[in-house]
Amino acid sequence: MNHSAASVSVYSWGRGDFGQLGLGDESDRSFPSLVQSLADKDILHVAAGDFHTAFLTGDGELYTTGNNECGQLGAKSRELQLLPIRVAALDTYTISHVACGQKHTVAVTDTGALASWGAAEFGQVGHKEAAGSVDSVQPRIVKGTRELQFVRVACGAAHTVALTGSGDVYTFGQGAFGALGHGSKDDIDSPKLVETLWGLGIVQVACGENHSAALSADGQVFTWGRGKYGQLGHGTVESEFHPVAVTALSDQMIVQVVCGGDHTMALNSEGELFAWGRNLWGQTGTGPEEDTHRPAQVKFLESERIVQVSAGARHSVALTDNGNIFGWGDGEQGQLGEIKSSKERFPILLSGPENAGKLLYVVAGGEHTLAVYEHPLSQGQRSDGLNVHGEGLRRLKLLPIMQILEGLKGAGTSPREVLHLTQAMEHIFASVKFLIFTFKQCHEEEVCTKGKGGGGGTEGPGLDTGLIRDAYQGILELYNAEVVKRIGAAIMRLLDTMEKHMDRVPESRWLRVIPIILQSPLIGEKQVGESVSTRLFSVVARLSPSALKKLTEWLRTYSKDIFGGRFVRGVQKYITHKLHVWGGKGKIPVQVISPLKVLSLLHDANVMENLIPYSDFYSYAISESINFQEQYVKWLEYDFPKSKPLISYCQVPYVLTPDAKSKILQAEANIQKQHYVQTSVLDQLFKNQFSIPFLVLTVRRSELIRDTLQQLASYNVQELKKPLKVVFDGEAGIDEGGVTKEFFQLLVRDLFNVSFGMFTYIEESRTLWFNRNSMESANEFRLVGIVLGLAIHNGVILDVHFPLTVYKKVMGKEMQLDDLKDVQPQLFRGLQQLLDFDGDVEGTFCLTFQVEYEFFGEIKTHDLIPGGSNIPVTKDNRKRYVDLYVHYLLEESIDKQFSSFKEGFMQVCLGRALSLFRYEELELLICGLPHFDFDALERVTVYQGGYTKNSRIIIWFWELVRAMPLEEKKQLLFFSTGNDRAPIGGLACLKFIIQKNGDDTNRLPTAQTCFNILLLPEYSGKAKLENRLKVAIQNSTGFGLQ
Repeated sequence: MNHSAASVSVYSWGRGDFGQLGLGDESDRSFPSLVQSLADKDILHVAAGDFHTAFLTGDGELYTTGNNECGQLGAKSRELQLLPIRVAALDTYTISHVACGQKHTVAVTDTGALASWGAAEFGQVGHKEAAGSVDSVQPRIVKGTRELQFVRVACGAAHTVALTGSGDVYTFGQGAFGALGHGSKDDIDSPKLVETLWGLGIVQVACGENHSAALSADGQVFTWGRGKYGQLGHGTVESEFHPVAVTALSDQMIVQVVCGGDHTMALNSEGELFAWGRNLWGQTGTGPEEDTHRPAQVKFLESERIVQVSAGARHSVALTDNGNIFGWGDGEQGQLGEIKSSKERFPILLSGPENAGKLLYVVAGGEHTLAVYEHPLSQGQRSDGLNVHGEGLRRLKLLPIMQILEGLKGAGTSPREVLHLTQAMEHIFASVKFLIFTFKQCHEEEVCTKGKGGGGGTEGPGLDTGLIRDAYQGILELYNAEVVKRIGAAIMRLLDTMEKHMDRVPESRWLRVIPIILQSPLIGEKQVGESVSTRLFSVVARLSPSALKKLTEWLRTYSKDIFGGRFVRGVQKYITHKLHVWGGKGKIPVQVISPLKVLSLLHDANVMENLIPYSDFYSYAISESINFQEQYVKWLEYDFPKSKPLISYCQVPYVLTPDAKSKILQAEANIQKQHYVQTSVLDQLFKNQFSIPFLVLTVRRSELIRDTLQQLASYNVQELKKPLKVVFDGEAGIDEGGVTKEFFQLLVRDLFNVSFGMFTYIEESRTLWFNRNSMESANEFRLVGIVLGLAIHNGVILDVHFPLTVYKKVMGKEMQLDDLKDVQPQLFRGLQQLLDFDGDVEGTFCLTFQVEYEFFGEIKTHDLIPGGSNIPVTKDNRKRYVDLYVHYLLEESIDKQFSSFKEGFMQVCLGRALSLFRYEELELLICGLPHFDFDALERVTVYQGGYTKNSRIIIWFWELVRAMPLEEKKQLLFFSTGNDRAPIGGLACLKFIIQKNGDDTNRLPTAQTCFNILLLPEYSGKAKLENRLKVAIQNSTGFGLQ
């Protein structure tokens, strides 16, 4: 916006002996006098020191007047100036803010740099090379702050406080009384961060003679420095060397804080004024001349709504919403206008100039006062007048982020406004407090409600995730790569400062930043996104246990689309990209360790809330690239807990696919097998003891279960882990895997046959369950467990129809009502209905703590608690009834059978690798996948004996397969491989071979199931191939090695 056209008038009064009034003479004034030389200037901001004054125009030009003994006016000469002069040395800069100390001046440029000049004895101008010198400094940029974006500055007698756009405070100059806030009295000759205020989001700073104050975005006041007169407001006269919150104002929403020489004032959002500190001249406005050590309301102004205040060395002024000026304190030099006494203990209404227009803002200097009025003719013509004029006296205004984005999208936005809006957004993303404040759900005047995207409520971080989503989307829709780059750079600065301060600053101050940034669409992307992701993951990896716990609790409250679509997917993309660059072989790349820890955090949250499928955590990039045996051995050798470094992917099993886990399990089995084989060979060589390196079972088909049970009972646990070899009594054939497959197939068919009596078939769930009335011994159930364990150990898939509940029990999980759903769905629904019922439970359901079951056709009863038949189920005790009933059905009633089964299973599979699996994955390991992708099988099939994928008969074969119904496909799979289920990882993981078996013939196709080889003659036509193939697969029984 162009501010060159003058729209305001500046008036001054009070002490003028150094020309600080800018009126052209050295006289005092007891009434407001027009600063005529500024009549054609649009003065946006005025700063007043003890004896000099600075004026800032809308075009960014700076004018100064008054005392110049130390060069504080920025002029080449040391002469005082009675009229405002332009600071020509700054002509190449656009100035956005300025402050005056006792003998120095500091300005802020629109690019965020500090320019300073004047006395440098204590380092107050921030130029290291000039510190301690009695010579004055000409205006120049303060070095060493290029990466900082300053927006406001305040000056004390000989110290300076500068505020960045991201809410950080830097101080330099005289350290007497602790006015710099660094914990000592030492002088500082260049800007240094006030660590105590980091992360609080400071929006305004102020300086007294030797004390300082800061205001946070949430309206809290902090003070430090000299406290002799109670000017810090802490109830004492002690000095403070670090910023300390003014607790007496903790229940107030403060919107402005100002410092006088030795007093301080704060204005709240209701327009009420509080003051404290030295009161010898009545400058606090609280009445008696005693100093005030705690904030006290200026009662005399209770009936007024104050909109802006300012404090001089010993007087104070306030502007009301109806345009009146009130003043109080020292008035001896005319700074309060024409008054009868030399000081006023209570606020009095000051007379203003006639027909001056609307009062915009008022400023108190050392012993003089200035006011800026809007021209009467321009009133109503400027919609932004109050927002621009006097803005430097108000706290930083955080623009709503969607308003910033709308401005950036606007076609009529000027380049300068685009710059300012982009900077405003950068300031938000570079500040812990501003970022949280921008996206928090509840502001002071709002009612707290759950955000559109989750992440809210009392358990969540209290963030408006819907607004966060819209903001990120709005940034992307600007289609401006430079803006995205600058926002990314701002986030990087934020994360950098977080890493520096997170160990010293309470986590409550900064922890919410992590989910805000984690929701960014930049996470997992390349270029800027990669840098942001890397730094974010590094920060998360350094979190304390308490912070990790809190963050996990927050993450579980997010909606599924954000949790899975943003959080998990972003981390997975990053890991995939890094593995493509660094590879997955060998040790875990250091670039992947931090994101894996973040994924671990997300997994813990998902376990609590079950937001997304566990399979979303699988990393195919990891699972398809690692050396399984190497990972297992590392894991075995170094059993680190979660808090220790990651050395094996087995420490984070949820990233491994079931296929990868099964290969690790096989690696474990192979290591054990190799050990027993080697032991057998060594025993034979050195001990002259012959030991068979295999677990050999010789069984009769007619007595399969009995023979298997007797032989397995004779082997110890170690022998069960040897490689299995099966011999069918009286049959020729070397077991290369095919005989073992058939053995398991036949054994499982018999063991799980309902007529055998060990298991019952539940029609509604189409699953097998342990027969509580079984007459079989514990050994038979132990045998079933051993069989399943041997199948896993030897890489054989079984046709077993257990519900998931069984595998959950095997993994030691506690049974709950939901687990009944997989066993008896109808009973589950009935019990759930009982729990949900709002009416008369006892009268409607007529239940007691006794249940019935069938025992060989006879109905028997079981009391869930002693005397259960006489205890009715009521609304109060129904939860206990359901828990006891579920425990009885899934635990107690089959305890003997299941315990034996599990004992047998664990005899074979008690290795560590089993712990990698979820119970759902354990089912896949034993039974394979229930779906079939024959297109994938076609892609991996190998052809031998003269066939290729382009052979005519091969093309016919796959056309016929694609046309087969599911059951026929399963028959083909069984005929060719000895099993009708897909292996873990799908049919793409099956090593399937089609081999030529002669020319055209009437012979049927045959198979070598131990090698998954289909032997296919080269039939003369497609119809003949179809006929021969279907006859073969429909009549395949027994096993014969071809």
